[in-house]
Amino acid sequence: MKKMPLSLFLIFAAALHLYAELTLPTLFTDHMVLQREQAVPVWGKADPGSTVTVEFAGQKKTAVADADGKWRVDLDSLKASAQPQRLQVSSPDFNMSVSDVLVGDVWLCSGQSNMQLSMKNEESGPAAIADADNPLIRLYRTPTRFSGTPTEKINAAWSACNPQTLPGFSAVAYNFGKKLNEELDVPIGLWQSGWGGTHIEPWTPPCGFEGFDSLADIREQVRNFPAGFGTNPKKARQEKQYPSAIYNAMLHANIPFAIKGAIWYQGEGNHRDGMLYVDKTAAQLKGWRSLWGYDFPYYFVQIAPYRYEDEDPSVLAEFWEAQSEIVKQIPNTGMAVINDAATLDNIHPPNKVVPGTRLALLALANTYGKDIVSTGPTFRAMNILNRAIEIVFDSAEGLTTRDGRAPDWFEIAGEDGIWKPADAAIKGIRVILSSPEVEKPVAMRFAWHKLATPNLING
Repeated sequence: MKKMPLSLFLIFAAALHLYAELTLPTLFTDHMVLQREQAVPVWGKADPGSTVTVEFAGQKKTAVADADGKWRVDLDSLKASAQPQRLQVSSPDFNMSVSDVLVGDVWLCSGQSNMQLSMKNEESGPAAIADADNPLIRLYRTPTRFSGTPTEKINAAWSACNPQTLPGFSAVAYNFGKKLNEELDVPIGLWQSGWGGTHIEPWTPPCGFEGFDSLADIREQVRNFPAGFGTNPKKARQEKQYPSAIYNAMLHANIPFAIKGAIWYQGEGNHRDGMLYVDKTAAQLKGWRSLWGYDFPYYFVQIAPYRYEDEDPSVLAEFWEAQSEIVKQIPNTGMAVINDAATLDNIHPPNKVVPGTRLALLALANTYGKDIVSTGPTFRAMNILNRAIEIVFDSAEGLTTRDGRAPDWFEIAGEDGIWKPADAAIKGIRVILSSPEVEKPVAMRFAWHKLATPNLING
């Protein structure tokens, strides 16, 4: 075999060395969006001990790579800009350039199949895709993977939103970002990281499970990944549900990329958890927020009514109650209700404009301070009125029903605990409940059935 000349070998080896010794996470690619109005971490790998310089928008920051080659700088707060700019990163031996960089708001868009469902499969998708040439919306789609250990690279890249790049992207995320872009007039970066059929546990980093007695068994699983994990393709369907396995492969490498907040559409895989889902969500958010270093907003979709076969109708209702409890217990969260946009025989409602838009309304009201109505009527108080029960609502201006009929899916019970359908009447921001079968009502419940599609709305 003919040997390579030593000079060529050294040049080849040096080129490999240089390329390998200055890297960025793949969220730092052409067409990216950097987060406005907060510190922006930029990090990567370089030759240990080398000085790395990052330049952007008139700022120049330097860092020295540690013994493991890791380095990080934090850019100062940036103003929103739709003008494409260049991010320069350099070390003594190598230069990197990221072009067409905008500054605006970046949102992580995560969950299972209803978040992953693409625009090409959304009921209004074809028309929306044809009209989707919007360079101020940028898309980043994470490949689906799982791992028993944290991985250091995610093979993805940003793209500008257009009819060629949008079809395979999350429909919920796009409709969310489109509404924000229209209302805020700033660039929007949508970071999709979703995978159909997944539970919440694999999305949660190991540190999230600490401190929850109810999740002690999960904590032990994370500490003891089974031998040979991820090496048998026949076990992939089962192993992707292992706690922290998807976080390891689909989030870890890109944290702490600066984000404005997160949206989440998941729960079908956990809908039998009942109130335990509150602790699981608290663990997920504790982990995410601690790794990012700030309590960013988190808005999620209440899963839709669905005809789960051979399952007690109250199981899904108990899960909805748990999802509602998340908002009460965990600060800076909000829930979008979509029971009026359900398809009872399809666990993937094809209308993704409704959840995407309602998530955006929550963000516009609570994160951006817009004076808008962002939810339907929400429970405030219950009062016993002799033979009736009075329910007082918030977000109830113009309280009515969407079909012009009396409010439905209300039930009341007396001291015997037997539930009866309630006659309901709207009085201002109140609904009065009664039943000839319940002489002295003491309790009420609403939409307590897996097929409930109640008609109560505000103006």
